[in-house]
Amino acid sequence: MRLLISLYKYFPYGGLQKDTLRFAREAARRGHQVTLLTTSWQGEHPTDASLSIQFTPSIRAWSNTARMDEFAKRVEEFRNQGGYDVTLAMNRIPNADFYFAADSCLKHYLRQKHWALTLALSPRYRAILRQEEAVFGKASSTRIFTIAEAQVHEFQEEYGIPAERFFPLPPGMDEACLPPPLETTRRLRQETRRELGVKSDELLLLLVGTSFLRKGADRALTAMAALPAVLRERTHFAMIGNNPPKVLYQCAGKLQLPSRQIHPLPPQEHVSELLLAADLMVHPAREEGTGTVLVEALANGLPVVCTAVCGFSPYVAAAGCPVIPEPYRQSSLNEAVAEALARLPSLREQTAAYASGQDFCGRTRVAIDALENFVNS
Repeated sequence: MRLLISLYKYFPYGGLQKDTLRFAREAARRGHQVTLLTTSWQGEHPTDASLSIQFTPSIRAWSNTARMDEFAKRVEEFRNQGGYDVTLAMNRIPNADFYFAADSCLKHYLRQKHWALTLALSPRYRAILRQEEAVFGKASSTRIFTIAEAQVHEFQEEYGIPAERFFPLPPGMDEACLPPPLETTRRLRQETRRELGVKSDELLLLLVGTSFLRKGADRALTAMAALPAVLRERTHFAMIGNNPPKVLYQCAGKLQLPSRQIHPLPPQEHVSELLLAADLMVHPAREEGTGTVLVEALANGLPVVCTAVCGFSPYVAAAGCPVIPEPYRQSSLNEAVAEALARLPSLREQTAAYASGQDFCGRTRVAIDALENFVNS
């Protein structure tokens, strides 16, 4: 088949970008001709024989929504010239055969946060909702890849979408994030903790995310500060993200947490070594469509504390780890983190036992199967 995948921007380490490249490479590996259309590409270009990267002409507009409208026009023009068998949109692009829903329903989210009059009067919100309507509305026939059960409920509630338009996908964890043999695990854990300055009798909390506030780093630091003094003094906090380190240090300073126990780390392609080095992942996100890093943690036997807004929180709960319900209360997180640290050995065993029976890496396979079935039907 000839497959066109559209993605507004590609850059290393982004979750949506990783999924895009995995889909493209798996289709190319199966012998399909794949074209990936984008406005820009940062990082190394793939060299797969059946995979072509194409660029739209330069897009100039004042707002993100206007730029996305312009990109949608370019995708339509490109699609009409190419004779493709199936199209997959990774952003909210109308008229695609399939759309990969990486985020929660924006209409549902905005209605929870703003008055109806605000949404009606704001040009930006009107544009966002118009773009979503074009993909999910009743006039659209686009099939929707979903990656969390909560998404389906939200989209159906807001748009009345029939069940046959939904194609649920399993988690899309990179197989490179699966845990290595036990001996290697122990070695990497010791080496990584040594590099961070975390002693063997100390504890390491980990948060992975590009946005300090959206991922709830301030909440996690507050929970660390609320630990009993004896426990707090031997607990470290590491965050992988693209925020300036001073943001993390400033928040920690206000909570009277020593800077030596705070470790801001840059984005990196694989976080496996940090997952092995950590004792508990704390992910109290304010907004999180899925949270692939949550299943990556579980797969490595790392217990997780997260908020219920995370799309993959059901996996965390199924592993027997704490999930903080909405509406969010900081005291609930404080208690959950303290209790998880108090029973770490049993919680790690429980997490590892659950993960051993799960398929956390099947997303790409299932998605390309669906595209092939569509073309062959």
